[in-house]
Amino acid sequence: MFRLSRLVLACLMVSTSAAHAHTLIANHTPMRSAAVLEDVGVPNQLVTETDLLFQPRRHPFNIDDFLAEQLPHWQPVSEAIMHWSGASGIEPRILITTLITNAPELEQDITLDRISELKLLQAIEQTASTLSALLYQPNTQTSNATLGHATQTLVSTLHSPSDWQTWQTRYQAWFGDQKPLGQYTLSSRSLVAPPAGFMQWPWRQGYAWIPNGPHAHSGSGFPLSSIDVSYDWPQWGGTTYSVTAAHDGYVTVLSRCQVRVTNDNGWATNYYHMDGIQVRNNQWVGKNTKLGTYASQRSVALCQGGSSTGPHLHFSLLKNGRFVSMQDAVLGSYRIQTGRYSYDNDCRYTWLTQTQTGNKVCLWRRITNP
Repeated sequence: MFRLSRLVLACLMVSTSAAHAHTLIANHTPMRSAAVLEDVGVPNQLVTETDLLFQPRRHPFNIDDFLAEQLPHWQPVSEAIMHWSGASGIEPRILITTLITNAPELEQDITLDRISELKLLQAIEQTASTLSALLYQPNTQTSNATLGHATQTLVSTLHSPSDWQTWQTRYQAWFGDQKPLGQYTLSSRSLVAPPAGFMQWPWRQGYAWIPNGPHAHSGSGFPLSSIDVSYDWPQWGGTTYSVTAAHDGYVTVLSRCQVRVTNDNGWATNYYHMDGIQVRNNQWVGKNTKLGTYASQRSVALCQGGSSTGPHLHFSLLKNGRFVSMQDAVLGSYRIQTGRYSYDNDCRYTWLTQTQTGNKVCLWRRITNP
């Protein structure tokens, strides 16, 4: 992202290409039809949506202990698994089981050479992104109302729909006691926005930063759960500033460049493209506690791959592990109107409302975190 001049900041719109600052791998895997799944005997509720969603506070997962016991040769990719689980919102147990089902040779206890490690890293990123893209795809392709969308999502990610039994057997053997399938049905779809006063902007109180257009956690599609913020949108190598917790909660450090804070009320926020993370797993933090800074260097901001066009914080809203729309969410004293699509910067459709005055504020304006 180039440095924005005062003239550009004064404009009501910024071009879509300039606004795109964060992208996961695009999904090209089609959703398999319910009829195809029924032909190979897939149960109607092989998995539920909650099985697929990553809720580190409710269902903690110690990746290092698991790999040491079951897949010791995967230890070099432990951070990648947790990173992409956080970025995609997909439960790491689901991700690991799917990876092994699609490539059973990966279970062999052999030392990974550099080429094999790179292939596995790519598979982790692609599988997490595909599961996420299908899960958040509008549920319009379910021809049988009894077949769950989550089941279609999972089986569509397998190389063959007939692999579902292998997947189920492997999951039950590894994780059936930790997180049984189909036991949890928490829903976030009916919850419109966090409670008033619960969240601030993810930077220090009293400072003013610049947000761009709301967008999906993956950079495209829906829900518009995320927003990018920066003090001044510098080029790579520019000065960056402190990121703070938007609300009270418990920390999950997902990687060197990604953190999640989860409150026991189910609301959570993700902080991506981070550097100098100074909090630890399971630490309780209060609103406005410093978590670290947003990264100045591209290699740090993208510590496990992905895409970004310049230093910024990619900030996302979740409820019960599900990325949810920022529509009507109040951060500090500003209510968000999300717009028509990802990175919509047209002030006729997307804006902030100053709740104390009722004034409308266009995006790409400097706003103060009270």
